[in-house]
Amino acid sequence: MSRAIQVRVSESVVRTIHVEDGVESPLELLPVLAPDRMAELLAKELEGLGFTREGKLAKRTDGDVEIVIDLEAANVSVKIGAHTKLKEEVQLETRTAIEHEQQAESRLRDAAIDELEARLAAKTEAMRREITEQLEKKLADLRTELDQAIGRATVEALTERAQQLGKIEEISKDEAGNVTIKVKL
Repeated sequence: MSRAIQVRVSESVVRTIHVEDGVESPLELLPVLAPDRMAELLAKELEGLGFTREGKLAKRTDGDVEIVIDLEAANVSVKIGAHTKLKEEVQLETRTAIEHEQQAESRLRDAAIDELEARLAAKTEAMRREITEQLEKKLADLRTELDQAIGRATVEALTERAQQLGKIEEISKDEAGNVTIKVKL
């Protein structure tokens, strides 16, 4: 007659998880002047918003969010990342006949590792969703900020273009942001 025994397995894991999300989008910059001049005007506006210029790129970091604007290609990329240390522990037990102890322990250990991996995957996915939500919120604010900078750069470009055509007699702006430039040819 075989004796029943209780088999108990304990597994733990500590892992550093890094999650990153990002998006790249074109900027709607009208080609009023030559592309290099439009890039210069946009760079000037972006510097006023805290961007630093590194060659053809304008960069800014807001906490965990990195914003990079390629002035030549007229596109923006936004990345956010986070990392954390996750610790999980699992204890499983079962009853088995003494002659099946090693098989039972092996099955329990495999089940414990599978459960640990599932828990880590769930926490990683939750962290990824949180990062994506933060990115979406940041994009909404950034879109407004960039649209205003592009608008100011476009007005400056239109003013330069008008000066090339003749003498500017009047510049007026309305509440909607429309600009009228009267030029004497």
